[in-house]
Amino acid sequence: MFRGFRHSLLPLLVLFSGLAVAHDDDPKVLSTRPAKPGKGYRNGMVSDPCANSGNMNMGGGGFASDGITLLSWVPLADFGGNTQNGSDCWGYIAPSGREYAIFCHWDATAFVEVTDPGNPLIVADIDGPNSLWRDAKVFGQYCYVVTEEGANGVQVIDMGNIDAGVVTNLGTFGSGNDSTHNVAIDTDSGYLYRCGGNGLGLRIHDLNASPTNPPEVATWNTRYVHDAQIVTYTSGPYAGRQVAFCSTGFNGGWASPGLDVLDVTNKNNIFVMDNFLYPGAVYSHQGWLSPDRQYYFHGDELDEGTNGVPSTTYVIDVSNLNNTFLAGSFSNGSPAITHNLYTDGDLIFEANYRSGLRVFDTSSSMTSPTEVAWFDTYPDNDGVDYNGLWSCWPYFPSGTIIGSDRESGLFVWRLDNIELTFSFPSGVPTEINPAGDSMAVVISETDPGDYLPGTALLHVDSGAGFASFSMTDLGNGNFLAPFPATACGSTVDFYISADGVSGTTYASPEDAPLTIYSALSTQGIMTFAEDDMETSAGWTVGLPGDDAVTGIWTQVDPNGTAAQPEDDHTSAPGTRCWVTGQGAAGGSDGENDVDSGLTSLMTPAYDLSSLVSPTISYWRWYSNSEGPAPNLDVFEVDISSDDGASWTSVEVVGPGGVEADGGWFQHTFSVADFVLPTSTVRLRFRASDEGSGSIVEAAVDDLSIEDLDCDDCSVSSYCLTAPNSSGGGALIAHSGSTSVAANDLVLETIGAVGGQFGLFYYGPNQIQVPFGDGFRCVGAGGLGLFRLNPPGMIDPFGDLSRALDLTQPPASAGPGMISAGEEWNFQFWYRDPGGPGGTGFNFSDGLSVNFCP
Repeated sequence: MFRGFRHSLLPLLVLFSGLAVAHDDDPKVLSTRPAKPGKGYRNGMVSDPCANSGNMNMGGGGFASDGITLLSWVPLADFGGNTQNGSDCWGYIAPSGREYAIFCHWDATAFVEVTDPGNPLIVADIDGPNSLWRDAKVFGQYCYVVTEEGANGVQVIDMGNIDAGVVTNLGTFGSGNDSTHNVAIDTDSGYLYRCGGNGLGLRIHDLNASPTNPPEVATWNTRYVHDAQIVTYTSGPYAGRQVAFCSTGFNGGWASPGLDVLDVTNKNNIFVMDNFLYPGAVYSHQGWLSPDRQYYFHGDELDEGTNGVPSTTYVIDVSNLNNTFLAGSFSNGSPAITHNLYTDGDLIFEANYRSGLRVFDTSSSMTSPTEVAWFDTYPDNDGVDYNGLWSCWPYFPSGTIIGSDRESGLFVWRLDNIELTFSFPSGVPTEINPAGDSMAVVISETDPGDYLPGTALLHVDSGAGFASFSMTDLGNGNFLAPFPATACGSTVDFYISADGVSGTTYASPEDAPLTIYSALSTQGIMTFAEDDMETSAGWTVGLPGDDAVTGIWTQVDPNGTAAQPEDDHTSAPGTRCWVTGQGAAGGSDGENDVDSGLTSLMTPAYDLSSLVSPTISYWRWYSNSEGPAPNLDVFEVDISSDDGASWTSVEVVGPGGVEADGGWFQHTFSVADFVLPTSTVRLRFRASDEGSGSIVEAAVDDLSIEDLDCDDCSVSSYCLTAPNSSGGGALIAHSGSTSVAANDLVLETIGAVGGQFGLFYYGPNQIQVPFGDGFRCVGAGGLGLFRLNPPGMIDPFGDLSRALDLTQPPASAGPGMISAGEEWNFQFWYRDPGGPGGTGFNFSDGLSVNFCP
């Protein structure tokens, strides 16, 4: 317990009366950053991406969080005008029950309906003086706005017709010095308190006399007041008394900062009940009472930066208003600066600049509460500076919480348990079948009934904007997400969403559609050409401009030195590669390295004109780190699409770095990133030793050209597997090819139950129907289901394989005949007497096979 300091106020008042007023050198002015770019976010649009319209865009934030759901984000740009920064926020509940956020920014006060928190609507933006500081409070149907630059006093805004979209500026009131830092209202007594402004304390106006032009009835200027909370006690020893809890100090708050507790019941006789100077105080900023009014949670805006303490909230015991004391303090360990806080029930909501919204639970301790949730609106860092979240307001009856951010604008949140989470039993695909594909999804509920049936959607963008597809509900949280047909070679972006019964839409990725999954539309990757460089056929040594006298490219089994490889890159039995000169075995490092110029090596011409998206990879060795003048030269790789008439740089290795110090390194690139794939594509490799001599060696091996496979000869898994008595689930796989002519496809199952019989079968359709302990994934489609007899015994490891002989029934003739160009679906059925479902049998997942000639 810390009692703090007390002293006579009059000498200090005289001492500081001539010094600077508040904010003349406020660090917030110096820390101002540009508005955060971003499309904003509306949770209500996540499940309907095609509904994007109006001046608020969908997207996501990329904001880290824990225990807080982002419902919407309205960036500064959406408020129009000269919106340079955000400041304060407050809330208003209309008589109809509709909820409105009041968002203060540089040149106006915005009114945003958040009744549907996932789809906010800007109702009005009421202009005011340009100011970094703009604060608002509400009494009845009126909003009162003040600024440090408020030359005309307190702005009054009528919200009485806000449900009809009408918000009216009624003008201003005030007298004398009309600059005001903040405004506070005791809504029980009906008095408005202007806080600060040119070093002043409190100026009190009676809203009961006139809510639109209230007269000034009292002042208190013994100390500067930065912010205040004024309440009317209705019970206990202070019943009937109006008490102001003021964040105060001399000299605009910079000297002797602390908490003043004032009795303001009699406006003609305001007196100090207590003045508490807490330890380590630098600038007394703002605080709020606990709901039972036994504690006051207080923030100092400058102690983090000045004293080097982490984000600190001071807990002041105010149960005895004449004898307040420090009961404790707490921190979450972040270095960020504390700014504005509010209490609601057992929770404390803190807007702590760069660490964003922080929520603490006092249910187990009022003096040492636990952080239970957070949302970081300033992802860059939690540094000691004045960017990020300015304020928050947690009092909407719906549970909606709002926050105002200096650079990012208005945030709308909900503090609740996450209702739904997503998982992908077969993983998130990176390749999808151009003819159409599917993805297994599991939606898990935090509590039974959290999922709103019929809302599970797959959203797909293959180049023409997002389209949404309903997922098939397979029961027990299992879903099948259907991909439509897409152009082979195209990039397919996608995400999934589902609604909770609360109305919140959940997505995966969590902040979709800003973050999305991407897959390539292809049957797979095929190798177009390979060259292990065991022969030199088609390669060209020496091109115009070459002038090296030694180290000319040669195709050999290399003799290693400190600079040149001893072995090629190709696995045995390969031995040869291209190197720059071959010295004698055991010779010196520089016996035949590149000297006095340039040497070039050129590949054969490759016809890539018919490929969809060719990539080229090669392994290279380069060393220039030996000799008297190391790390001065480079190794260049170029590409040509006109048979060597012109060249485009692919990469330059060196002069320094780990890849210029010997060793085999692979480089892969997309041809289209550099040149048009034509019928005469070549590469050239150039090594040189220019200027001061050094030891330069280079080598090349194992060149490969690959392309997307767009022939419909793919094999892909689909459907779900279910747990069996072995603990996991059985999967169906394959080896060999899908060529009818080759007839070498082998079906395999893994993870089944050892010692039991099983059977492969196939059919024309894909389904997913609960059956036995698992799912039947193959449908008859009017043709039938075809067994690959006889059944086989699963080995002790849970594996069984069977060759599919296309020359034997049922695949050779009749309705089960398999021909080139057809798609058939395969599955494995097996016995499982001890299975978890008690039916005695189970299934693997499904395997879709497209057969080729």
